Amino acid sequence: MSAPNDVNAETWEEFCESLKKAAGVLRREDMPADPRHRALGPRYLAGLLDSALDMWLHAADPDRPALFTVYNNRKGWGFANPDGHYLRARLRGDATYRVWGVRGTIPYLSFELSRGIWSYSKPVSIHRSLSSRNMQIDPDGTYEIILSAEPRPGNWLRLEPDVEWLHVRQFFHDWIDDQPPQVFIERIDVETGPPELTDTEIAARLRDVAWFVEEEARLWADYCLHTRKRLGVNSMPRPTPPGGNLDDMTSASGAPENEYSQGYYEIDENSALLVEFEPPPAAYWNIQIGPMWYESLDPACWLQSYNDHQAFIGDDRVFRAVIAHRDPGVGNWLDTGGFREGVVLCRFQFPECPVPQPRTRMIPFDSIASILPPQTPRVSPEERRREIARRRHGLALRFAGRST
Repeated sequence: MSAPNDVNAETWEEFCESLKKAAGVLRREDMPADPRHRALGPRYLAGLLDSALDMWLHAADPDRPALFTVYNNRKGWGFANPDGHYLRARLRGDATYRVWGVRGTIPYLSFELSRGIWSYSKPVSIHRSLSSRNMQIDPDGTYEIILSAEPRPGNWLRLEPDVEWLHVRQFFHDWIDDQPPQVFIERIDVETGPPELTDTEIAARLRDVAWFVEEEARLWADYCLHTRKRLGVNSMPRPTPPGGNLDDMTSASGAPENEYSQGYYEIDENSALLVEFEPPPAAYWNIQIGPMWYESLDPACWLQSYNDHQAFIGDDRVFRAVIAHRDPGVGNWLDTGGFREGVVLCRFQFPECPVPQPRTRMIPFDSIASILPPQTPRVSPEERRREIARRRHGLALRFAGRST
């Protein structure tokens, strides 16, 4: 007969053993052979584990919901938007919840109810969503949303019996000056005391953590390789809403207000990829790049995104981004971080007209300045350092609090 301590030790040993399965993605021979890409793998898995502990262990109680940050500047798996702050809370379909707070000044705030997660065995199903564009917000900026199975007056989102998640998206224009929203959640239909966690429940949650790390890593690796094979490299498809591309394994997980264009780059040290498009009137748009792990590198260290507030747009109304391994000394440079191949994504939110297909062309690195329009800003090394420093400051405010 096992002693109680033996049971707990076995739970931990089983968890650690299950985590080892995620190492399979690091041994895949179809992933890029670039040593820099390979070296990033263990840190990438650790970021998945960090998020999984909140999702499936620490904040997995729908009776005592707690909003937690899914990604930050050091864990950007799933190609998190560098302009974004994503929150989640666990739900159950037979409960009633109150979500409330202050709207803030950011361009986009949305609330989404869903079942499942990005995975093969528990795929995402989005039930419904509500954005700040369609919400009742008081003159002082405060708001309240009720989540329940039965209709309620005011802002209301119906809970389906199989609902699991509240997903909150917050996108920033100016990382320092935008005032972030305040978002809180509580269950209001019953009184809930402190939880009584059992050995069995802890063991089940840890199994979910290990499952998520392994399956999530495998899914995004499959996704990148699959779509790169279909699309090729150094080209961008016409933007579509989520689900507009039936060959997209993650078509159910994008924000319904967005249109996306995703491609893949492959460039050498002496070349650059020029991405051009005429931005449509929209509430928000951005472009971002990242390595083939399908994650965002730390935007406190690398310039890997621009939004419509940060970008330079020419007199001809064309946005031009330069993807290169080295700083070309011009505006809108997207730094590959030294990765020879990776992902390029454009998102357009609430576009008011058809979104144009981004155009791409390979150009010699030494010819960048002569190819771009004359009015393109020239950026000195000191100006570049200030640009990155300002973003670092904004990220500290976003993830560490406004008092930073």
